[in-house]
This record gives sequence, structure tokens and C-alpha cells, in this order.
Amino acid sequence: MTGCVSLSGSTVCPAWSSSSVSTNSTQYADFPWMENVSNVTSFDTSLTNYVSSTYVTSKFVDSLGCKGLNESALNDYYAQYTISVLCSSIIQSSIDDCGLNSSQSDPVCADTCALMATSEEEIVVNTDLCSSAGKNYMSQIRSDFTICSSPADSLTGSCIEGATNEPTNCGFANNTIGLCTYCDSESDSCCTSANATTVCKDVTIPTSTASLQPVVTTSSAAGAGAGAGNGLSGGDIAGIVVGSVAGVAILIALIALLFLCRRRRRRGSQGDAVSLNQPNPQRKGVAPPMQHTDSPTSATFNMVPGGRVARMSALREMPSSSPAHSRTSGAMFAAKYSDTSDSEGMGASPGAISALAGLDSDSSPRSGTIGQYSSPEGVTSGQSEQLSYFRDYYSQDDIHAGDQVAVLWAYSPRAGDEFELDRGEMLKVIGIWDDGWATGVRINERAEDFDMRHREQRDSGVSNGSHRRGPSPTPSGEIKAFPLVCICLPQHWHKIIDGSLQEEDDEF
Repeated sequence: MTGCVSLSGSTVCPAWSSSSVSTNSTQYADFPWMENVSNVTSFDTSLTNYVSSTYVTSKFVDSLGCKGLNESALNDYYAQYTISVLCSSIIQSSIDDCGLNSSQSDPVCADTCALMATSEEEIVVNTDLCSSAGKNYMSQIRSDFTICSSPADSLTGSCIEGATNEPTNCGFANNTIGLCTYCDSESDSCCTSANATTVCKDVTIPTSTASLQPVVTTSSAAGAGAGAGNGLSGGDIAGIVVGSVAGVAILIALIALLFLCRRRRRRGSQGDAVSLNQPNPQRKGVAPPMQHTDSPTSATFNMVPGGRVARMSALREMPSSSPAHSRTSGAMFAAKYSDTSDSEGMGASPGAISALAGLDSDSSPRSGTIGQYSSPEGVTSGQSEQLSYFRDYYSQDDIHAGDQVAVLWAYSPRAGDEFELDRGEMLKVIGIWDDGWATGVRINERAEDFDMRHREQRDSGVSNGSHRRGPSPTPSGEIKAFPLVCICLPQHWHKIIDGSLQEEDDEF
């Protein structure tokens, strides 16, 4: 089509090789590198040069208010999967001009948007790269995430993962500091592929002077002030405000749906049973079940078949919300926002978070004895690994096996070995897995009661250090799985529900 360039053979956007981009002059304001593009080779060259030079100033200095830009280390300003997000954005803006169908215009996945936004924040709070930042930099970063994840298909199985388009160095290009910082706190398999242990051996991981804030908080106006001082039109501001008001509930639901969709797509035809309570190395034939022995006073729990096999690829702290925006919006990559805004429906899912696949099982577990948890028999997939702890999505604390957790978001099970969760319920964690799921049992306590009981202890002057903790409520029922993004540590539950994170954000 006249005025469009095919991306077939592109080395910068290889995941979109069946797509095309518009060279119409209306694109230049949001995508300035398109001005001299005439073929796929010039497209690749222009985008690469833009990201390594002009984009750094436009994004971090003009948009985020970064002071003291280190021009001798521009590679260190490359946020994770930046090029993939830019590829997706220009393609979304070319749908009408180039007549792209849905398969030719698949957007980048929402969890990739979240990774890029969090990486931007880590760059801004690194005083070696930015001595100080603009007052509203977090609002702008949240707005970037919202616009990136606004296409409805960013939450379906057809979306494109950043790792598919940028498979090397975990999507950090030549940003060694970013790679080492990411791999220092993540167990992502891309770190092994990037040989991070060797590459980061002599690299000093920066220590920020400010705590990282969640990219999306319970604030209903998170994206509203993102660019108010940058000449936004009344329509732009109205679109951002209206979308943000509904954002919290919608995006949390959207990211949860993303987990489920990705989990089912990756599991696909797998039908072998996978243990819920143990990591499963590849085995030939049928092996006896592994046993984990608890204390003699533990109750008997009935294991249900099923397993976790999808690798977690999302952020630790991606409980989020996202207003609906136009698929053609390119605002996050220029000095102004798009003049269009619509209300595309969005699916459901928090965080961002990770790709989770469905559960299939054709075997039954051995019956456990008192105080034991049994793994089902059968040939296992070998893809899932058990973790010793997991970072709570809603705080800076870690969740360990044996901890009590409170349900923050309701969840409807998609398989027989998953819990149906209602807000305020409490669970005891049995096992934690690297795909964003955990296994556990229900306990006879409510989050409201937990908060009240601990408040009474504080009011009575009994400190945690001097007061011996009472016995835990008795667990009941069978061991089942639940997504970690739906729960939080009980001491933070009431604060999140009350929206006190808004006050913390304002103070910052």
C-alpha cells in the first residue's frame, strides 16, 4: 500500500515481520524517526539511531525531568524492551493507514509494558544517571505503561512478548547495568542465556537513594497529571482522567486474565500430572511420589492433581490498573499525547504480570498420611521450579512457605486444583513456584480479624519482640493452587484496601 513500508526482513522489529508501518507525515510528531524512512533498511537504521540518542533526551530529560544526564553512558538509559514497545506503538498507529488486520497488528504484551515502565523507574532513581528527577515522574511512567498496554489484545494469547522480539540480554540491549540489576533480583532464565554471572562479575549494582514505587498504585488519578504541563489538549486530559478513574479495578482484572490466557496457551496439549508441592525434574517412567513431612500435629490435606509449568516472566510488583486508550495513541514516545481516545474493552489480570498456562492432569495423587503432603505420580514436565520465597507484589516484604497470606482480589478457578478466592480469606502457603503460583491450604481466620488482633496487641503495648506469637489457626481442606498476584501479606491488607498508598505517593 502506498505510504507504507513492510517490516519483512526487519532486524529491529523481527516479531512483526508480517506487518507494515505508515510513512504518512502525520506520524512524525509522535515518531520523529519515521521522517526519512523509505524502506525496511532505513526504518531499522533510523529507529536504532533514535533510541540511542534523541530518545534518551526526549524521554528522560524532557518527559521525566532527569537532571545531570550522563552523556558518556547513553547505553545505560536503555529501558528493558524499549525497542519492542516502540515497534508495537508505530504499528498500532499504522492500522488504518496500512489496512492492517488483527494478525498483522498484534500489540506487545501488557507484562512487557510493565517491565519497561519499571526499568524506566530504576534508571530515574539511579543517582549515577539522574542526580534528580521531575516531581511528577512516576505519574508519567504510569501513563507510559497505561498507553502501552491499552490495546485490548495486549492481554490475550496473541500479544507479542518482548523476549520474542529482543531475545538477547533480557531485552536490555547494551545496558549492562540494567541487565545486572535485573538479574541480581530475578531468577529469569534469560539471565542464564545472557551469561549474567560472568558479565556482571565486576559490575557494581547501583543502590538507589529512594525506594521503588509500584508502577500502578491504588490511586485513581495515577495517569491524570502525567503531562498536564506539556501542553495537553482538553480532550487528552479528559481521556486520561476518565480512564484512570476506572483503571484500578479494570487493570487488576486484566492482568489476572493475562496470566490465565498465557498459562493455557503455553501448556496447550500437555496432559501429564505435575506435582503441586515439589519441583519436578524430568523422569522416565513412573516414579514413587515424593513426600514432605510436616510436624506431627499437622492436619491431613488431600492433594488434587495438576501442576504449574509456565515460567514467570513478569514483574514482581505489577498489581496494576489501566484505563482504556486508543490503539493509535503514540503519546508515550513524543512530547505530546494523541488527540484521540476511545473506550476499548479490556480483559482481566494484575501485573503484570506473568504468562501462566492451563492445568491438565490425568493422574491421581497417592493418599497422604497425617502430617504429610503427597505428590501425584506420573511423568512430569520438568519446566517448573520451586522457590524459597517470593516478593510480595504489594510491598517490599518476602513471602515464604509457611507464611499466612490474605486474599486481596477475588479469583474464579479455571481448573479443579485451583482455589476460588474471596477477598478477606486467609491461606497458609505450602509451596511457591517460579510461574507466579503457590500452593496452600485455607485457614480459619479473616484478614479483618488478623488486622484487628494485631492492632489490639499494639494498643496494649505488647511488642512483636517481647510477645510470643500464639498458635496459628488450624488449616482446613485440601491443598490447592492460587495466583500470588491475588494475595498479599496480611499486615499490608488493610492499608491496600484503604488506599493509603495514595498518601505515600503524594508525600514522595
